[in-house]
Formats: sequence, structure tokens, C-alpha cells
Amino acid sequence: MPTLVLRLGILGATNAVQATYLPVLRSLKTHYSLTAIYDPNPEIANQCQARFGITHSTTVVEDVLLHKEVDVILNLLPMEYHEQYTVTALEAGKDIMVEVPLTMSISSLRRMREAIKKGKATRSLTGTSETDSPKVFVGCARRYAPCFTEVFKKELAALGRVYYARCRNIAGPMNIDNSVARASKDITPPMKSNNNPEQFRALLEDVFGLEEDLTPDRVAFCRYLGMIGCHDLSVMRESLGFPDAVSNVAITEPFYSAIFHYMNSAENDGCPFTLLYEAGVDAVPRCDAHLTIYGAHKTLSLEYDFPRPGEKISTGTYVRVVVEEVDGSMETDHVNRNQINETENAVPRPRIKRTETVSTCDEAYEREFLALHSYLVGGGPAAKTTADDAFMDLRLLLMIFDHYNRQCGTIRTPLG
Repeated sequence: MPTLVLRLGILGATNAVQATYLPVLRSLKTHYSLTAIYDPNPEIANQCQARFGITHSTTVVEDVLLHKEVDVILNLLPMEYHEQYTVTALEAGKDIMVEVPLTMSISSLRRMREAIKKGKATRSLTGTSETDSPKVFVGCARRYAPCFTEVFKKELAALGRVYYARCRNIAGPMNIDNSVARASKDITPPMKSNNNPEQFRALLEDVFGLEEDLTPDRVAFCRYLGMIGCHDLSVMRESLGFPDAVSNVAITEPFYSAIFHYMNSAENDGCPFTLLYEAGVDAVPRCDAHLTIYGAHKTLSLEYDFPRPGEKISTGTYVRVVVEEVDGSMETDHVNRNQINETENAVPRPRIKRTETVSTCDEAYEREFLALHSYLVGGGPAAKTTADDAFMDLRLLLMIFDHYNRQCGTIRTPLG
């Protein structure tokens, strides 16, 4: 039976979309067709249409959301547009993919769930008509990289007790908003984007309540989480589960950190451990991003170097798993005293066995889009980045914000 080709409507044609999503989607011709694309800039929309062979281009977002020949919406716009366009698409009976985080607001998530109940998607499957509720898929390509799903998680399951963990993403320069440029004159000012500061603040008012609670640091932190920070937290959560608590949230814009507290399972002694989360943006053009987990005799690292805005996917962009463990054999170091190596000064030490497994960036996105297709068409394994999974991302964000509120209410810190 031939594979059902899903017709895509894409919202947003940023440099990142052109460098990552569109090339991979164009290569999956047996699964997707690029039917329509929206961008507020007509020149960009037309260029994408010509470059990637997209059937329609428009500067009116409803032309894509309500297009009769579109089956699936890819909402790749900033977070402030997630709810508005997701609700419209769902109520029109269309499936939708939204980049993580789906939302930062409980009430926003409730409205999306109501839209799922209202929307009835009718599509043709094997020559028959089947009506069901539309589906939401949340994009986080790092969680679909082959080396993560097939190597890292397997090694982690066999690691035993976790003693410590670290999650880091320090990259630059990134397109966040003008607050990053204000934080340091040495950081390259961001490129023009589709961000809507007023609509973003309205979303955060829904999250935090009063207007006076929206300090510049808080707004900048949420913008960072809404662009790249939640990708790291989502990988952390799938790997180690949901943390028991968070402490010591610190913001020195544009750098952010927090300490998460975990408990090992009963079969792994039930002992506590902490994870240090550190993230930020500077002017050095590199991606220092990884999740590292330390056991007694083994260290696991998931490292990724995804393209920054404007960069193309190449062999230099990757997801890599590094396993370092104690080798059973020993080697000898000789202490050099007065240029004479004496046997009695030999110091035995264990060898370190290091193995690396690499997946390219496009492999991660390809696996993600194949998982999306399987989830929407059926017949494949259950998707892991659904709206229910996105609720766990939201719970984690609210845990961070709740600690932020308590911390600011008791002591003066860089957060306050």
C-alpha cells in the first residue's frame, strides 16, 4: 500500500525554517507535499515558494490555516502565536505541529484542548472517510535523534545510580529579542524577526498575573525559554524524568541557571542527586550544548550542535553521544625525577574507554517528521511529543516560575 502523502501548510519562513525544516521536508516526498507557506514579508514568501517548490505562498495567515488542500499545519512562528493559530487550525479540523514549548500558560493549554474537542478532521484513509479529532504534535528534534533514542537512553538505563547531572546550552549570537542586545554591547544585535513584543507580554500577563510582575529579566528569560531553552529542558525531562524540586534560579541577563533536585529509583539506592541547568547567549559563534550524567564508573554525554539562525544543515551539525567508562586494564605513568624514570616510581591508573555515536542534524529532523507522519496517519508507534507530553513541559516551567516568585518575595537577588 502506498504511503499517504500529507499536504503541509507552513507558518513562518525564517532563516531557521529555510535552513532546516524545508530542505528535510522536501526530501520526504513520499510522506509530505509542500502545499502552502505564509510569511508577512511577500518577498520571503515568494522566494521560499520558488526555492522549495511550494505550491502556494501568501502574506495572509488565514490563507494557510483554512486552505482546503492543507492537511497539516506547521506552526513555526514565535510562541506568542502558538495558541491563536493552533486554535484556529484545530477548529478547522487540521492537525498541527508546534515547536516546543506549546505554551507557558495553563489557561492557554485549556483553550487548545477545547479546540481539539471541537475540531473534527475528515481525511481519506485507504479509500474511506474517517472522522476524528485533530491531533497536536510538539516539535523537539533533539529527542528524535537516532543516537539519543538508540544509544543514550539505553546506556542511561544501564548506568545504575546517578550521582550528578548537568544540562547546558550556551550559544551565540542568537535571535531572541532586543533585550539580549541591551544586555551586552558586545553581542551582535538580533536580526529582524516575527516576534510581537506586545502579544508576548499579553501571554506573560496570563502566566504571571500583574503587569508590574513582568520585569525585563523575567521577560527576557521567558523569551529565551520560548525559543531554545525548552528544547534542553524537554530532553532533560525525557532522560531523567520530572524533577522533585527546583532551587537557586538565577538570571543575569542574558545568562540563566537553576538547580533541579532528583531522587534515584529504589533499585538504584534511592539517593538524591542534583542537576545544574545553565544557559545563555554571548557573541561567540558556537553551540556549547549538552546533557551530561555522571554515574560511579561511567559518564554519559548527549552533545548537540544545531545550526544557528541562517546556517545550513551540514556535516558539521550533529547530535553526539559520548560514553566514558573505566576500562578493566591498567596503564602505568612514570614519575620523572631528574630526567630518570625509575620503575619504583611507576603509578598504575585505570584506562578510560571512550566511545562516540553521532547522528547528523538532518537525521534528527527526518526522524521527527517521520514520527509526525506515523502519529497522524496511524499504524506506527505512539508519539512521545504530544499535547499531553507538552503539559509536562508546562508543569516544569511553572515549577521554575513558582520558585522564582518565592525567591523574589523573600530575598533580593538578581531575579528581583
